Amino acid sequence: MKTLHPPFFREVQDSRRVLIAGMGGGFDVFCGLPLYFALRAEGKQVFLANYSFTSLAFHLPKALAPAVVEVTPDSSVSPGDYFPEYWLSRWLATQGEPSTVYAFRKVGVQPLKTAYEALVRHLNIDTILLVDGGTDSLMRGDEVDLGTPHEDATSLVAVNELRGPKTLLACLGFGIDRFHGICHANYLEATADLARSGAYLGAFSLTPDMPPVQKYRDACEAVFQMMPRYTSIVNSSIVGAIDGHYGDHHATSRTHGSELWLNPLMALYWTYRLPAVAARLQYYRPMLDTITLSDVGLVIERHREEVTIRPRVAIPV
Repeated sequence: MKTLHPPFFREVQDSRRVLIAGMGGGFDVFCGLPLYFALRAEGKQVFLANYSFTSLAFHLPKALAPAVVEVTPDSSVSPGDYFPEYWLSRWLATQGEPSTVYAFRKVGVQPLKTAYEALVRHLNIDTILLVDGGTDSLMRGDEVDLGTPHEDATSLVAVNELRGPKTLLACLGFGIDRFHGICHANYLEATADLARSGAYLGAFSLTPDMPPVQKYRDACEAVFQMMPRYTSIVNSSIVGAIDGHYGDHHATSRTHGSELWLNPLMALYWTYRLPAVAARLQYYRPMLDTITLSDVGLVIERHREEVTIRPRVAIPV
């Protein structure tokens, strides 16, 4: 049945040293853990990184470049601190896994590109897989709502500007961005557009019986206990969807008072060739000169003022 495998698996078949990087900050790197464990089981060298929301200067970890640092179980952190990369590193060490997680500072495209270049050289990376917890990374700029585009767009542009590694994108958590106003008809339209250009690499489900999925759940549950005030809404919803919960199911008190829509599509990885996704970004060129995340915000704001915003469309099913 290998002929029915999504093209994504052919894309990574010859990869040997893979960097899986959360592109949108927070717990996005956790959304790459099923792929991390699956690729490692195939004998590949796989490394983890994340665009970080943590004040890395405060924790003073070892820096490879001004905008990227190594986070290890020995990093200086107070109990319960918001530092997903550190707590993931601690959990990996308990599993006998390589425990370094690389964290990117909250910066614009130019310093982030330099950081990725340093990390690619340091680890001799041949493939970069950006992972989005949610689906707003495919918004091109004129949709009714962009979700939380700043970090996603910065990561997308910075990685697309690299020369050398193969670059891919995976989204996990269809429906989660309803919380941020995303029109999912726009996401399906973008995927259809990328399918026409040959850049859509297929979708595949995560199910509870898969060992990499079980390790992903274990990692989430362990880190949520280490950071009890900051349980990830995205990952707790994805784990709930994998386990078969549907509709307005709340796995964390952080979502009480809001209406959720857990559904089986949340447990799907949707995969793409990254350059084609980047080519759709309408404000790509002005992003190239950004230094800070504030610069990125100004680029997006100006673009939204200049384009005609498309109306919200209901999915007709």
